[in-house]
Amino acid sequence: MGSLNKFLGKPKVVNLNGEEITLSPLKVKDMHLFSKQDATEEEKVKMSSDILKLSIPDTTEEEIENLPLEVFIKLMEEINKLNGFTDENIDKVRALKHRMQGAKSE
Repeated sequence: MGSLNKFLGKPKVVNLNGEEITLSPLKVKDMHLFSKQDATEEEKVKMSSDILKLSIPDTTEEEIENLPLEVFIKLMEEINKLNGFTDENIDKVRALKHRMQGAKSE
C-alpha cells in the first residue's frame, strides 16, 4: 500500500428521485478528458458525458443522451460535490432551464 492510498476517494451513494445511485470519484488520470478551458458547446457535452461515464461506470451513452435535463443537473451537482469542485456550466444550464420554464408559463 502506498503513502497516498489513504486519500483515494470512496464511492458515494446518492438518492435521486427516490432511486439510489452509486457515484465513483474521478481520478487524476482522467482529468485530461474534461479539462479543456475554451471548449465548444459540443465539447462540453462530450466532457459531461465522459464525466458521467466515469462517475457511473455501468451507464450507457444512450442512457446519458436520454436523461431529462433536471436529472442531468442533479447528477452533475452530486458529482461535483463528491469531487470537491464546482462547475459554472451547470449554473448556466440551470439558468437556461429556468428561463425556458418561465417562457412556457407566459
